[in-house]
Amino acid sequence: MFCRMQRLEFEMFANEILSRLPTKCVGRLRCVSKQWRYELSSHLFAIIHYRRTAKYEDCKLIMLTKSSIDLHNLISGKVDISSRKIISFPVDTCLSNLTILASECGLLLISIHWLPNELILWNPTTNQFKNLCDKKPKHFFDFKTDAVGIYIDSSNDVKILLLQRRMDHIVPHLYSRNTCEWKTLTFMKGPDLGSSLYWLSSGSLCNNVLYFPSPHYWTPAKSYTIAFDVESETFSKVSIPQSTDVIGRQTSFLKIRNTLHMFIVV
Repeated sequence: MFCRMQRLEFEMFANEILSRLPTKCVGRLRCVSKQWRYELSSHLFAIIHYRRTAKYEDCKLIMLTKSSIDLHNLISGKVDISSRKIISFPVDTCLSNLTILASECGLLLISIHWLPNELILWNPTTNQFKNLCDKKPKHFFDFKTDAVGIYIDSSNDVKILLLQRRMDHIVPHLYSRNTCEWKTLTFMKGPDLGSSLYWLSSGSLCNNVLYFPSPHYWTPAKSYTIAFDVESETFSKVSIPQSTDVIGRQTSFLKIRNTLHMFIVV
């Protein structure tokens, strides 16, 4: 009982006091003892620290090229070219096979579109990673047809939503970083939800809702947006403004986003 009280007291101390320190200081404090390393490496502490220091610390810009992964500092919204640092990807693969899909709380969601296709959750700061498809069948993630989104729920758990599109069916799966498990959700029912659509491969989070734009190949009037409420874990269909050049604009945006990505170190 006494040891448990001590642990709770130190956890409160870490979350309330140490979480307000700069990232480099936290890194040094992890070397104090095993207990300090354990508490300061937890998912909960990382999220609390990120939310409290994000507005004070400089952002980082990752540039993914065919030959290297470059890391730059962003100072007052401007790229510091002199701060360029080349970092390595922890999985042995050609860099041309990598695509940055999304980021949240200093974590990057990476697609390795090769055989088999894989989803990698990667922390560029510590270089730790998790292969989210290591126990799944071949082609679990299809970059051309599937879509993903990342967010943090009300319990401070990092969640990854995967929308698998197979023929005319869409099957949603939700991954929990705390439990390291996938679960299958219920999707909407209706015609033309899985066919003849062009998807971006990552959703945009706004006000606890993940949005997946789904322009129609041949008929712009049939285009819509899939909305996922992260609190209720339910889906809805939202109309989007019509455009005669939906496909071209979406494609150009995807090419730009695949090259650059900004995140805040945790």
